[in-house]
Amino acid sequence: MQRIPLVALLSILFVTPLTICTSVHAQSPIDGPSWSIGWATDMDSTYIVEMDIDWDAEGEITVYVENNRMAQLEIDLDYEFSSWVPFTFDGPDSFSVAANANETFTIDFGPIDDDDAREYNPGNTSTLTVTAEEKVGDTTASTQEIEGDVSVPKIFDLRPEVTLPEESLFAGSWIDINVQIINNGNFKDAVKEASVQFRSCPHLSMPGVEDLSDTLVDPTNVQNGKDTFVTLRLEASSSQPNRVCEVSLALQSEGDDATRSLSFELEVKAVEQSDEPPVVEDEDQDSDMSLTEESNSVPWIGSLELLAILGFVLLCRRE
Repeated sequence: MQRIPLVALLSILFVTPLTICTSVHAQSPIDGPSWSIGWATDMDSTYIVEMDIDWDAEGEITVYVENNRMAQLEIDLDYEFSSWVPFTFDGPDSFSVAANANETFTIDFGPIDDDDAREYNPGNTSTLTVTAEEKVGDTTASTQEIEGDVSVPKIFDLRPEVTLPEESLFAGSWIDINVQIINNGNFKDAVKEASVQFRSCPHLSMPGVEDLSDTLVDPTNVQNGKDTFVTLRLEASSSQPNRVCEVSLALQSEGDDATRSLSFELEVKAVEQSDEPPVVEDEDQDSDMSLTEESNSVPWIGSLELLAILGFVLLCRRE
């Protein structure tokens, strides 16, 4: 009678672990942490969204989701940047991955308004966070996140803008012209080299234009940048004839090494001269005229008058 409980006890000890192991093995493919999300695009360094001089942003980042389960995976997706970015971004709100599959989706970037795009300093970065929530019905079963830094390229567009004075430029004189150095890019720039050319007017010059080199220029009208104004002197030599001259002022950017110029026309007026030849006094002629006038001032005695006088003198002596 006492052997039956012993057999039953041994049966319980051997059968129960097998039952537990079988139960755990059957549930592990469902309950285990067997899915993951990550970057398919290289995000070890900052991802730069492509952007051209027209501020059209373009690019995409690829994300993979790996599902090692025996059942399909359903996740909801959310995207968030740590700060404002000068482009739009769009990705799927939800994503399904078949059992034992690895699938990808993309986050696309697009353009926004030009002026707004220039407000973003490309020296900064924004962190993109992608949040994936596993959904079982309306319940969130698990959550995973990935992060990556995103920015935009530095764009340079340095050029001059000239304001001419109302006064005219005459030969042998000069005028001051006001020049604003425009930075239409999104990052601080500097003048690498400045030069000027004159077409058909070799007697014009702009002294000091080379001194514009190394002038720092903030982005114009954005990012709280300060405007950069300079005054240049335009000189015309006294031998400059009447002519409409074409002047080209060029600035080379230190940022992209490109040279951009502005051409404008300027009328130069020659010094007016009289058509009549100048009067030159002749000293010899003046002397001759003076002598002639002096000789004419002595009274002249004719021959008849002289004979009459002599006769009168002889008569007086006889008496």
